[in-house]
Amino acid sequence: MNIRPKNVLSCLLCRPWLGVPLGIWIGVSFVYYWWLVSRINVLETQNEAFKSQLKLSQNVMKQISVVSDTTYHVPVIPDAVGTLCETIHIALVCMGKCTRNIMPMLKSLLQHRQNPIHFHFIVDSSSLQTTSKLFDTWDLPDVKYTCYNAQNRLSQVRWIPNSHYSGVYALVKLLFPDILPDTLQQVIVLDSDLTFLCDVAELWNMFRNMSDDQLIGLVENESNWYFDTAKRWPALGRGYNTGVMLLDLNKIRTNIDWTTLWHSAINENIERLKQTTLADQDVINAVLKKNPTFVHNISCQYNVQMSTKTLAKGCYGEDRNNVKIIHWNSPSKYNIRTRDADYFKSIHLSYVNLDGNLLREKLHICSQIEPVTYKISHSDLCLSFRAAQRVKLRTHLYYMEYAYTDINNFDVTLVLQLSMDRLQFLERLVKYWEGPLSAAIYLSDCEVTKFESFIRDWSDTLSSRRNIGYHLVFKQDSVHYPVNYLRNVALENVNTPYVFLMDVDFVPMAGLYDHLRNAIKLTNPYAQKKCLVVAAFETQRYRASPPRNKGALRARLAADVAPFRAREWPRGHRATNYTRWINADAPYEVEWQSDYEPYLVVHRSVPKYDTRFSGFGWNKVSHSVELRAQGYRAVVLPGAFVVHTPHAPSHDITAFRADPRYRICLALLKQEFMDDLKRKYNVTFEEPSKQESIYLGQAKSLLLNQNDKG
Repeated sequence: MNIRPKNVLSCLLCRPWLGVPLGIWIGVSFVYYWWLVSRINVLETQNEAFKSQLKLSQNVMKQISVVSDTTYHVPVIPDAVGTLCETIHIALVCMGKCTRNIMPMLKSLLQHRQNPIHFHFIVDSSSLQTTSKLFDTWDLPDVKYTCYNAQNRLSQVRWIPNSHYSGVYALVKLLFPDILPDTLQQVIVLDSDLTFLCDVAELWNMFRNMSDDQLIGLVENESNWYFDTAKRWPALGRGYNTGVMLLDLNKIRTNIDWTTLWHSAINENIERLKQTTLADQDVINAVLKKNPTFVHNISCQYNVQMSTKTLAKGCYGEDRNNVKIIHWNSPSKYNIRTRDADYFKSIHLSYVNLDGNLLREKLHICSQIEPVTYKISHSDLCLSFRAAQRVKLRTHLYYMEYAYTDINNFDVTLVLQLSMDRLQFLERLVKYWEGPLSAAIYLSDCEVTKFESFIRDWSDTLSSRRNIGYHLVFKQDSVHYPVNYLRNVALENVNTPYVFLMDVDFVPMAGLYDHLRNAIKLTNPYAQKKCLVVAAFETQRYRASPPRNKGALRARLAADVAPFRAREWPRGHRATNYTRWINADAPYEVEWQSDYEPYLVVHRSVPKYDTRFSGFGWNKVSHSVELRAQGYRAVVLPGAFVVHTPHAPSHDITAFRADPRYRICLALLKQEFMDDLKRKYNVTFEEPSKQESIYLGQAKSLLLNQNDKG
């Protein structure tokens, strides 16, 4: 059959019912064709625009390549208003035991911040050391701090009658314009009992909203405290809470006589009210009552007050996400029983347990000065040991209350280190040591609450003592147990002339503290550069009470007591000469021997421990070797001893016994140490033992193979 177009058209025309679909099809086809033509015009227009942008970008890139001369320079953002690199200045009163209470607040603030921070701490003599050590070892990026010792300025506010639970420290904010330097023009003033849920830059930016007359930015007090005008200090309405405060120091110093104003406010009200109850807050509210133009109102979100009779619910309503800063301004602090308190407390606890090392991550480049980093070859056989030598471990000195002053020039502090799983040993030891003690404790942030509870709630022995300095050193996963780092922390923080260097798993004999002070007085070790050796013994009975005096020890020598490590490591204490010690009644001098690691009483000026030795092995020996190199003499005390009791082995001693690479590294580090000692003191001691020579040879062989592969 022959089909032609003419025949198809005739066929369609002969069937009228096909006309409607045919017309619709023709109409749709025409519209679609018209739309395609219009889209082509639009696409051509866009294409021309893209070509222009591409050409412009290519020209810019050519200019950059010419200027940079193939060298890339990271742009530096200036410390200018409104940039992420504008430094925010924060001032806090940190006196007494402030550093323990302030940590959750600092973590919450640093967790949310984006800008560089400069902290201005108003401190006293005791908190100066603690604050400086904490921030020096925390090593936070884009964070600076300055401490201002205001110990001698307390007399300027001590005359004010005051019943606040923080005592005279709660009045120090009144002195800020005088204490802080003239170069500091604006500052955010914070209490220590805050939890930040926002970026502190939000507060800093509010300075730009203050008028020329406004000197202080504050949030309204969220209670009716000041409505009782007969008993309370004068205030504007509900008054203002000073837990979060913006101080424009430049305006205060230029426009008013601040000291005269707050003195006048006190003198006008003190006869009627007798004392301040809320300290600086009462005085500042009295000043603002007479000078209402001074205050700039800040939104209540930035100081949501968790006090007993708080009206904070009226601030954020049912939406807790509106809260920016929580203020635990009740004397009960975090145990306050108000609506939503449990919810906010859970947030606070998350910052108590937050690993502070996470805040060391650099935010962005805000200066041309970069922190010095130590480049360590990843092929290094002993990488984790090298890291221990250079690492900064966040350290919080005197975490619990400490009060002790040395009795005389012969007083002695027991110095030791431990991890959290050895706390029960510390408790046992303290029962037999009446004198001062300096303990460095290695733990994580989430173990701090457990540590506090053990000291305060579970141990009557430890909770009753105030002459124990607890120095917390926070864990870092990249290093072995930093045993010598911890010893140095404990050694550096004593206030007696002499130290007794011991381990926590020993029990002192009865009256050892008094015995050592008398021995120091008789032998005068500092002048003669002597180390007094305290003989070390051990018992293998878990439940047996250790002997309390030399007579009892003699009686048990043949049964369950023996010289320490006489079987496993005889070289460690053999030089003490136990045979002579048993019958001696006068101190006797002994020669230093290879691997000798006695427990010593020595002047606190003793050299520090070498931190390249971490984990297990040669950490105490290296210290004894350096003492020997410096000319110290070892004198054994015949009437003094300590007893080691059995316990499970540590992780590091298990690794030493099981991992040959561990022993190889130790041999390598020992050789490096001895070489350094020879250069430093121009002395040469015995050659390494046969076994150590084997490990040293293996180490050198492995390092050569790694270098060849590299």
